[in-house]
Amino acid sequence: MVPSVSIPHPSPTLFLRRIYGLMLRIFYLHIESWPRLIEVLYWPTINMLSWGFTSLYIMREFAHVNVVMNVMLAGMLLSETLIRGSIGCLMLFMEEVWARNLGHLYASPMRMVDYIIGLFMMSSVRMMLGMSLAVIAAYFLFGFSILSLGAPLALYIALLMINGWWYGLLLVSMLIRFGLAVEWLAWMGAWLTIPLLAPYYPVSILPIPLQYLSHALPATYVFQSMKSQVAGQGALGNDLLIALGLNAFYMLLSIVVFRRAYAAARRQGSLLQMGE
Repeated sequence: MVPSVSIPHPSPTLFLRRIYGLMLRIFYLHIESWPRLIEVLYWPTINMLSWGFTSLYIMREFAHVNVVMNVMLAGMLLSETLIRGSIGCLMLFMEEVWARNLGHLYASPMRMVDYIIGLFMMSSVRMMLGMSLAVIAAYFLFGFSILSLGAPLALYIALLMINGWWYGLLLVSMLIRFGLAVEWLAWMGAWLTIPLLAPYYPVSILPIPLQYLSHALPATYVFQSMKSQVAGQGALGNDLLIALGLNAFYMLLSIVVFRRAYAAARRQGSLLQMGE
C-alpha cells in the first residue's frame, strides 16, 4: 500500500516570500535600467506641466475663476494616480512578455493570488515614484500643493489606486486571453475612461448617455468630492462610500475575468507562445 502524502497548506511566511521575490525581481529590473526610470517620471510630469501652464493662463485671463487652476491641477494629479495604477499593471505584465518569461513565471511555485498582489504592489510603487516629481513641480512652479486637500487626500489616493488596480487587471486579462494582437487596444484602454470621469469639469457637461456610464465608475465620485472640496464646500462622504462599494464590485469582477482568461490561456498553451 502506498502511504498517503499530505500536502501542507502554504504558510503566510511562504506567501509573503513569493510576493517579495516578485517585487525584488521587478525592482532590480528597473533600478538597473535608467530608461525605465525616466519613463516612470516623464509622463506625469509632462501632463502636469501642460495642464499647469494652461490653467495658469486661464487664471490670469479670468482672475475671478482662479479656483479653476487648483481644480485642474488637483484633477490632473489624481487622474495620473489612476492612470499610473492601471498602466503599472499593464507595463509590468508586458515586461514579462517582452522577456519571454511568462512560462517560467507560471511554472514556478508562485500562485495566481501571489502574482496579482505583487502586480498591485509594484504598480503602486511605480505610481508613487512617478508622481513624486510631478507633485514637486506643481508646488514650485504653480504654488499648488496636493497636500492642501488634507485628510481626504489619503482616501482619494487609496480609492483611485484600487480603481487603477482592477482596471489594469482587466487590461492584462484581455492580453492573456487574446494575445499581443490586442496590445495596442490595451494601451489605448488605459486612457479610455478619463473623459468619462470628469476630473476637471462637472459630469453634467457630458451627454446624457455618457453621464450614465460616468456614474457607473468609482473614480467619478472621487473627483466629484475633490472638486467640491477645492471649491470650499467640503469633501462628499457619501460619494466616497459609493466609490468604495463600486471598487469592491469591480475588483471581484476583474479577478473572475482574470482567472477565466488565465484558465483559457493555459488550455490553449498561449502563455508559452506569447512574446516578441
